[in-house]
Amino acid sequence: MKYQKFDYPECYQTDHVQVLDIETLAPVNEGGSFPPWPLHEPVCASVLTQKKVGDDYAFDIETVDFANERAGLRRLFELLDPGATLVSWNGRGFDVPVLQLAAARQRLFEDNALRTAWMAPRWAITHADLAELYGRFGGAGRPSLANVCKALGIDAKTQGSGDSVAAMIADGREQQVFRYCEEDITITWLAWLHYAAARYADGGKLAQPLAAFDRWLADDTEGRFAHLRHLRNLPLFRHAREAEPVFRLDRLIERTDRRVNIANMRPSAM
Repeated sequence: MKYQKFDYPECYQTDHVQVLDIETLAPVNEGGSFPPWPLHEPVCASVLTQKKVGDDYAFDIETVDFANERAGLRRLFELLDPGATLVSWNGRGFDVPVLQLAAARQRLFEDNALRTAWMAPRWAITHADLAELYGRFGGAGRPSLANVCKALGIDAKTQGSGDSVAAMIADGREQQVFRYCEEDITITWLAWLHYAAARYADGGKLAQPLAAFDRWLADDTEGRFAHLRHLRNLPLFRHAREAEPVFRLDRLIERTDRRVNIANMRPSAM
């Protein structure tokens, strides 16, 4: 049986990815409903960066404190790389417009990667909003990150919840908010890896970056990301550790075959 091939509009590069998430404060809305996004002010923004270097991957996670909103935005502008695929969960509907409105409030109108994401149309390949991609742009409804992670076997939101941010700030537990935001971008990144592997029919796009991230967490001897170590116990990480050597061997064979084919090409065919 032949399967129909579709030319999907979205075609994201996966070698250089940055995952963005923010935590916010907003006035309490009547009836307890979620306040409109323009009323939210950012408390912090976390960015997870994955970049392919040779056959391996480099990682970084940084959280920007918005106690000084202008300074926080400046630092975020420095962190976000316009050459990376920006990954978010409902970033088009919340995170990016909230940050862009904050930039306008601070009269920071210069060109930057955040502005590019804010202006990008739905099908732009520079910003992958997973809430839209998993929900098929409304065709399957908009799922929650927690439910998608539950279906994928990923422990989600062990450090808190968005509803508790105000209470944590009031209690002086800003560091707990930062840890919660960093866990959110990490599980969003895991959801991204699953999407990328399925989108491109390539299990290596899940196993190889994840195995490298596993090593990166294991090498964190200072305990900076101790709040993320519980993720290494997931079956997903064990699968990545076992599968990575196979994918590395497959890539080596592909490169060897390519070199042999090039060497065997006649001058007229090159």
